[in-house]
Amino acid sequence: MSFLDDGVVLYAPTPNSRRQNFTLAHELGHWIVEQDQGLFDWIADQSDPPALLETVCDQIAQRLLLPDDLTNEVVGQSLVRSQHVQDLYDSSQASYQVCAIAISRRIRGLGAVVLIDSRDGLVHHASIQPDPDEGWPEVYPWRGQLVHEGHGLRAFAPGATFTRRITWRDSWGRTEQFYADAIADDRRIIAVLAGDDIWKVEPTYAIQPREFDKRPLLRLHCCDQVHVFRGYPCPDCGQGFCPTCGQCRCTRAAKSEANCRECNSLVRRHLLVDGLCDMCR
Repeated sequence: MSFLDDGVVLYAPTPNSRRQNFTLAHELGHWIVEQDQGLFDWIADQSDPPALLETVCDQIAQRLLLPDDLTNEVVGQSLVRSQHVQDLYDSSQASYQVCAIAISRRIRGLGAVVLIDSRDGLVHHASIQPDPDEGWPEVYPWRGQLVHEGHGLRAFAPGATFTRRITWRDSWGRTEQFYADAIADDRRIIAVLAGDDIWKVEPTYAIQPREFDKRPLLRLHCCDQVHVFRGYPCPDCGQGFCPTCGQCRCTRAAKSEANCRECNSLVRRHLLVDGLCDMCR
């Protein structure tokens, strides 16, 4: 939890773990973004600003904790593989999350590096590399999503390698195809996902064109903050629905106004006394 205006970050320490350095550096990334209005406005103008903000803060943390020279040494000129995440972890003092972020930046085109709990299939971390031309796809892996039992990424044995085309299902049941290169141990599955067949798994197969987020960018002030997000506006008032309370201008007005029981005039609720407006009392 962060209180950026006060310069305070609260966190649960994790002794003998590399994770807490990433946690602190990520929160520092939020503070850095808050200080740079140009960067903040650029994030707000992109598709899916909340996910992009987290990605930017992840990358700030990675740059602070892991030098690019070491990543270049591990990956070299080869295609990105899931083993590179493990090799980078073994060669540094960075956490798996930081290593995943660093490797994701080496993916050519649309892709992601995903860390999945081997025991319950829960995605613990996902670092997205958007398409350089189209931006964020509609379907992509993210923290908290579940890879169900029987999925290919949970069906191969620890210590084995896995490179094939898969179907990814998000939290809303939408699906999309990716190519995956993965390794696993008893605790985690490390998977690199690519939008194109960069590993030449199926030279004669072509994934159908995927959908990218084309919803209009909306901006509104509600719940004591300014929201910038992708969505469709209310057809009546033309305003977006607040991501926090879910209301548009219409629904907010409906909750704040009521009819006088005598003259049926629409007035603010706080101006009614025993159901009567000031003119009818």
